[in-house]
Amino acid sequence: MDEFLLEKYHNLLQDGKIEPELYDLYRVKKGLRNDNGTGVLVGLTKVAEVSGYNVENDIKLPKKGNLYYRGIDITDVVKLAKDDYGYLNTCFLLLFGHYPNSDEAKQFKDIIKDNYDLPEGYLEDVILKSPSKSLMNHIARCILALYSYDNDPDNLDGFELIKKAVSLIGKMPAIIAYSLQAKTHYLDRDSLHIHFPRKEYSFAENILYLSRNDGKFTEVEAKTLDRCLMVHADHGGGNNSAFVGTCVASTLTDIYAMITASLSSLKGPRHGGANMAVQDMMSVIINDIGLDASDAEIKATLTKILNKEYFDKTGLIYGLGHAIYTLSDPRCEILRAEAKKLAIEKKIEKKYEFYLKVERIGIELLETKTGKKCCANVDYYSGLIYDTLNIPRDLFIPIFACARIVGWVAHDIETLLYCNKIVRPATKYVGFKED
Repeated sequence: MDEFLLEKYHNLLQDGKIEPELYDLYRVKKGLRNDNGTGVLVGLTKVAEVSGYNVENDIKLPKKGNLYYRGIDITDVVKLAKDDYGYLNTCFLLLFGHYPNSDEAKQFKDIIKDNYDLPEGYLEDVILKSPSKSLMNHIARCILALYSYDNDPDNLDGFELIKKAVSLIGKMPAIIAYSLQAKTHYLDRDSLHIHFPRKEYSFAENILYLSRNDGKFTEVEAKTLDRCLMVHADHGGGNNSAFVGTCVASTLTDIYAMITASLSSLKGPRHGGANMAVQDMMSVIINDIGLDASDAEIKATLTKILNKEYFDKTGLIYGLGHAIYTLSDPRCEILRAEAKKLAIEKKIEKKYEFYLKVERIGIELLETKTGKKCCANVDYYSGLIYDTLNIPRDLFIPIFACARIVGWVAHDIETLLYCNKIVRPATKYVGFKED
């Protein structure tokens, strides 16, 4: 069988080849990107805005990065949380268009907490009976299964979608934590630890409590994770997982199918898995040259990476550079400060300082090589934070997904309310044979 398929595959590579120049001939935008690197406009939104450059005369000009949730800068959203947990207030903002007052915040948090618990039998019948080496695939299957526990799963009324979203958001800490426990127990042959969600805990506290065998965490740990959830809650309608969700939702499928499609997009290493690549790269660098390495040693190591002579030989310094942000990624700015607080508590200041050095030297090298401004992105410090929190690698992307569901739903509802047309772009057939 393999020999037959391999032969046919090789024939396909020859006969089905699309010449690169045809993309220019027919003005096809690869990856829905314009020639100047900006994204092709595919929709309108009032949910979130990602701003990382200005355009003058069709040329991208660098600027300080901004991320707005419903018109409020993400840095101000974090400040509004003050010393409290802010993720659920962020969810309210994205879903309803304004930051909640104290009474609205309390009522919304109480509603979410009332949805912490999973349906009866769901843990045993859905999560524990089907462990997977891929937590994201497992979680996607678990979310699809919630369709069967919904009395009116195909109802696409905006208010009904809000109710379903609130229910799902509340259940996510348990779903991702129990999915981890199922894998750890049945596939990794370790002990099974099941804690039940605690309503007195915040969203971030519950993630740490449910996913840790001893259920213990510090306030600094939980609030650092809370800030990660806040900056990951949305990133505009054009990011891959949000756009995938919009495409799928435009067919008028159910919310569980839509979210599962977005989850599948986020699983890809080009989207949600970048912080793991950062951690892999930094672990190798630290192991080879140590935390006390000089600037010259760091520069030499990063130069070898850029020359495809070191690490995975892709030529990429993971965590540096972004498709939109040029001078700064506001999410990175926030998490850099949070990582510092966590490093002080965990007494790993030297490691944190090493990350600062690699960031500074890496950006200098990239700007010299490309002639363009660049910055560290959100993955550079989120990976460090998750690692410092002793969060298993298997949970890195699920936590991202846990935070992002509210953004996917907000864009879904907005598109259904104000656009409500099935997404149907076109492709140009170029397979005719010349006589």
